[in-house]
Amino acid sequence: MPIPSQRIAVIGGVAAGPAAAAQAVRSDPKAEVHLFEQGPMISYGACEIPYYVSGQIERVETLVQFDPERFQNQRGARVHVSTMVKEIHPSRNRLVAEGPGQRASEERFDKFIIATGAKPRRLNIDGEESTNVFSVRSLNDAVDIKNFLAAHRVRHAVVVGGGYIGAEMAEALVHRQIRVTILDPVGGVLHRYVSGPLQDIVQEHLQKAGVQIRRERAVRFDFDAANHVSAVTTDRGERIGCQLVIVAIGTEPNTCLAKEAGIRLRANGAVDVDDQMRSSLPNVWACGDTVEVRRVVDGKQIYLPLSPTAFRTAHVAGENAARRGRGAPATFAGVVGASTVKVFGLEVARVGIPLEDASDSGFDAFAERVHSWSRVSFYPGARRLHVELVVERSRGRLIGGTVVGEEGAAMRANVLVPLIWREWRVRDIRDLDLVYAPPVAPSIDPLLTAAHRAAQRL
Repeated sequence: MPIPSQRIAVIGGVAAGPAAAAQAVRSDPKAEVHLFEQGPMISYGACEIPYYVSGQIERVETLVQFDPERFQNQRGARVHVSTMVKEIHPSRNRLVAEGPGQRASEERFDKFIIATGAKPRRLNIDGEESTNVFSVRSLNDAVDIKNFLAAHRVRHAVVVGGGYIGAEMAEALVHRQIRVTILDPVGGVLHRYVSGPLQDIVQEHLQKAGVQIRRERAVRFDFDAANHVSAVTTDRGERIGCQLVIVAIGTEPNTCLAKEAGIRLRANGAVDVDDQMRSSLPNVWACGDTVEVRRVVDGKQIYLPLSPTAFRTAHVAGENAARRGRGAPATFAGVVGASTVKVFGLEVARVGIPLEDASDSGFDAFAERVHSWSRVSFYPGARRLHVELVVERSRGRLIGGTVVGEEGAAMRANVLVPLIWREWRVRDIRDLDLVYAPPVAPSIDPLLTAAHRAAQRL
């Protein structure tokens, strides 16, 4: 067997880890790349979990993108599943791992890529470990929720958290004929996506679908002798009976391993990396949900735990970890910050900076809102479409946007991404010749209408 040019350890699976490992092999085919994952699967669609719970995706195997054997054969990295990396010692080029049925052992590696992802935030309430309280993060979570629903009669569920996971899980449970109450004390459902009049549209849409929304905080679980939560008490003294609780209050970087190795972290616990995804230690890179990324609109570092960001940072980390001084290193260009969710047929998409964050980012900005149609208004199937553009007042530059509607919202938000990236002004956007056909889009697209009105205000 030929001697490898270098040995690289990639720690973590799902999205970033496999992408980094594959890129490292591509960058240096002579390297020996090892991928360590503590679970039984290395690559699966976490974003599809709500649709598996709802029954719209029937088989959990459908969510698996690569099984370990296929990844090893097709991507060339050696895979270690059900293996816990307990320690890394970059200064000594050592990694300590414990596999199934094995004792912890130490192994030598030249370089390390940390892709340990994120972990669900906890409520820290007694009873949170009860058998009918679930987070939604891993493939095991998905299977556990589905099995619980199959074995128990659930009439009412409480979803703690009104972000996109909370909203999607609410839809999944309603799809299974379960009543749902969402608790979110901060600003209601999807408040990080929409605000003001657009948020009212979103709240009303979910309520029409049968979801009860309470702007209250869960403060206590009542649980029985069988370790089942039977009710959730809120900070307003409301006691909500339920047979299932979903905790979806966000995630935080899972970087305990990095911290113990002496790697510098940011205030939120993310690994501190440069635009090459290199950490404070010269032979350690990090990627995916373990890092913050630069937002191009204002240059700020933000935490954006989404799959597209994970893949992009992983490619940079994998290429740079494997390179051996040939050519320029790969760099991460940054993000606009684009995300979307679809619940009960309503698409909600946001890009760039929302109005409420603009002043904190140093912008004097305003929002222009337009309520229009997804197609020609009188064409069958046309749906209401709501557009909000956030504009920097001094330069007339587009810095953010939100689109809400039952048709065409997410794809229109995608149109805004390169415009924000390239610092387009609204007076230039209003002259774009976007497509028009009665079954597809009106003759003057809502984006153009909003840009025209914003330009008039300027």
